[in-house]
Amino acid sequence: MVSFKTSGYGGKTMRKNILVKTNDPDKKKFNLTVTGPVEKVVDISPRSVYLNGNPGDTLDAVVNITPAEKYPFSILEMKQKINTRIKAQLIELNGDKKSWQVKIKSTSDTAGDLYDVLTLKTDSPYKPNLTIRVYAIFIKKKEPRS
Repeated sequence: MVSFKTSGYGGKTMRKNILVKTNDPDKKKFNLTVTGPVEKVVDISPRSVYLNGNPGDTLDAVVNITPAEKYPFSILEMKQKINTRIKAQLIELNGDKKSWQVKIKSTSDTAGDLYDVLTLKTDSPYKPNLTIRVYAIFIKKKEPRS
């Protein structure tokens, strides 16, 4: 039995080589290549969020989530893992097909790096969890030399 994890291959062609060992004395082992398209279950754009700014700034971004027509699902909840200075809000969009936006805002009064992982629980048997990584970097402005 052979199985593959196709996460990250949605909308692409996957190609894997498998080393097969046999008890055939003339052909003890050979390579078997398996190739095929992997259907896309969901479009998440962007997959990761990178925010840059100065301390005191409010940084923001929007992530769009759209299920493939063939694989509809609902988002049941969204959880943040780490950082309270990164705020995320899930908004269901009204339209012909079901889709969502995650609005992200971050603020910090000091220089530093913030990181969080947003996990969205769905009712999809194919994608029960979606993850979005968020990076916010606050860099102190350099003072001009006199």
